[in-house]
Amino acid sequence: MSTANRNVRLGVVYRGSIIHEEVVDRRIDVTIGLRAGSTIQIPAKEYPEFPDSIELLAIENNQYYLLVPSDPTARVSVRGTTEKSAAMTVRGKRAIAIETAAGGSMSIGDVTIMFQFVRADSTPTITRESNVLRLGLVYDERLISDRVFDDQKQITIGNQKNLSVVLPDEDYQGPAIKFTNNRDGSFTLKAPATMRMRIATDGGPLELKELLAKAKARQEGNDAIVHLPLGTRGRVVMGQHTVLFQVIKQSVTVPSFPPKTMGQRIVGPFIGEPTWTISFLGALFLVGAIVGQSLLFQNSTGKYLDKAKAEDEVARGPIQIDIVEKEEPPKEEEPDKAVADAPPIQAAPDPKAKKDEKKTADKAPDKAADADKKPVSTGQTVDPEEAKRNAREAVVKNSVAGALVGANGAATKLFADDGGDGEGTVTAKFGGASGDGDTGGPGKGGGLQIEGGGKGGGTIEKVKGKGGGFGERKTDVAKVEEPKKVEAQAKVSLGGLDGSDDGDGSKGDIAKKVASRAGAVKACYEAALRDNPDVSGKVKVSFTVGTAGTVTDVTVSGADGGFKDCIEGKFKSIRGLPILTAPKQFSQSFVFTKS
Repeated sequence: MSTANRNVRLGVVYRGSIIHEEVVDRRIDVTIGLRAGSTIQIPAKEYPEFPDSIELLAIENNQYYLLVPSDPTARVSVRGTTEKSAAMTVRGKRAIAIETAAGGSMSIGDVTIMFQFVRADSTPTITRESNVLRLGLVYDERLISDRVFDDQKQITIGNQKNLSVVLPDEDYQGPAIKFTNNRDGSFTLKAPATMRMRIATDGGPLELKELLAKAKARQEGNDAIVHLPLGTRGRVVMGQHTVLFQVIKQSVTVPSFPPKTMGQRIVGPFIGEPTWTISFLGALFLVGAIVGQSLLFQNSTGKYLDKAKAEDEVARGPIQIDIVEKEEPPKEEEPDKAVADAPPIQAAPDPKAKKDEKKTADKAPDKAADADKKPVSTGQTVDPEEAKRNAREAVVKNSVAGALVGANGAATKLFADDGGDGEGTVTAKFGGASGDGDTGGPGKGGGLQIEGGGKGGGTIEKVKGKGGGFGERKTDVAKVEEPKKVEAQAKVSLGGLDGSDDGDGSKGDIAKKVASRAGAVKACYEAALRDNPDVSGKVKVSFTVGTAGTVTDVTVSGADGGFKDCIEGKFKSIRGLPILTAPKQFSQSFVFTKS
């Protein structure tokens, strides 16, 4: 097996149990530990006592070297090689060349790391090197963060939420510091000149005054600007935190593939990944089936549904029916044949008949003129009695007279027949009285006249009528306003903080923190008032401040129920108290009143 095409299989044993196993498929430096940026990072929550960092393998000139730990009790074993493993120096540390070895192990305390070289694909690789900034954050003499920044243009540290590294507000209230990546392998530090810092650029660490004197730093206003080349290390104190920084070189080995043409990029996934190809063809077939099913549905069921919808809309729409009544001419009786064959009988002229004919001829033009003035009745001949009934129904339905008809109606005689032979008039009479519209009385009365046929028959042509309406009533309604409710306001008074000071000034800081929570305690009192308006009096809160700056124990006297639980919760959530060497007891009294 070629040594250039090998992967490293790693197994980590901690206190007799295998806790991690992984295959590293790139030729990179291998480190194992709790520290961020390790090749294999062990979870600190599960194994808090695991070492921070163990350097196992290093790549130098594309060759693997096993780094020998400085601990004299450590044991190193290499197997599967015929060459003598001679120790040499790599990056200032003792190392053993293991490029031709099959595997080995390293034991340090409770940790045993086993490694084995396994066959890898013959994929060409390329090693890329770049200068990166490594930042560590120390709090209470413990390293709580270790991170490498390799791509960001600027790295900022402060208490604002949009910065690269955010410090808690209660621990740091000062300005932020900024590291700028110059893209030439160096960085620039910009920090307030009042901060304590020690930086080593090419020798021992120097204070800011010494860096300014040796022209390795410059001051712009209130800020100090320091150039950080490769290998620079230093520290900056920011409140209770200490920022450690170092400019290091990072080597990353990645696969190197020859450039592909556009056709190779398109066809490559189909040829190289059969599973993906089958999935793609299956999805394409499914989409085609859905489209075909949609077209088939539209050509068959869809057209039927559209037709049924149109028919339903027609059925639901208005229906217009035109009814035309035609009057059939009377049937002529066939004359008796004997009478028809008889010669006509001519009577002697009557002088009176001639006189009547002359009068009729004289009145004919007048009647023709009256026919032009009066409306012509159309339709079927109406019986006079039926015409009266129709007139009554029209009056009852379309006028106020409907309330007056009937056996017990107000009108004694509602309809009068003025018609005789020919045209006539049906009159509906009802009375009224004048009144004032503003007081709500009726208006002027009137009558309704319907012209129609008399005994000779006819049709209803028009309706005449006049009358007044009813006026409006005006009513003023007084508006009644409900009295406004006045809610009682809660008041909270604080007594002095009882407890030992021991001369370190911690009691004053604790008193300020407790006073700042008075608003939250007041909210508890307001909630208690909503349940019981009679709650008031003095409440005493005894609490313990631990060595981590938090409240570890709370006892409330003078309150009970949800009011007591709320106050306990507010005190237990206090943060940012002074760091004490030993737990201390304190007590705070509150007086709750309402006004």
